[in-house]
Amino acid sequence: MKRRVLIVDDTADIRMMLRYVIEKENYVIVAEAANGVEAVEQYREHLPDITIMDIDMPYKCGIEAAREILAHTSDARIIFCSGSARTQEIAALGLGTGTRNIVRKPFLPAQLYHAMGSGS
Repeated sequence: MKRRVLIVDDTADIRMMLRYVIEKENYVIVAEAANGVEAVEQYREHLPDITIMDIDMPYKCGIEAAREILAHTSDARIIFCSGSARTQEIAALGLGTGTRNIVRKPFLPAQLYHAMGSGS
């Protein structure tokens, strides 16, 4: 069964690039969101296997959205894909700061695949 992914980024070009890269690895994109508020809504509606989330976004940052998602589903799989250096806040979510939880922009597709668990 193909794993289902939610893409969250406030930049349309980044969402489009992520969609292309992720679909190449045979994942299914179930939804996209442009801010943290939409991220929480889309997560609850689609319950994806993996959420790829930017941190710095309007209305609600990715860390706040992740807190809400994790309160709803404690085992949600969230990978932050961001240029932000807010790793201590990510660690406070209980997600740690390892390479499987944060992919720093700009990134190579192999780094994202590694974080998603499909490649090394």
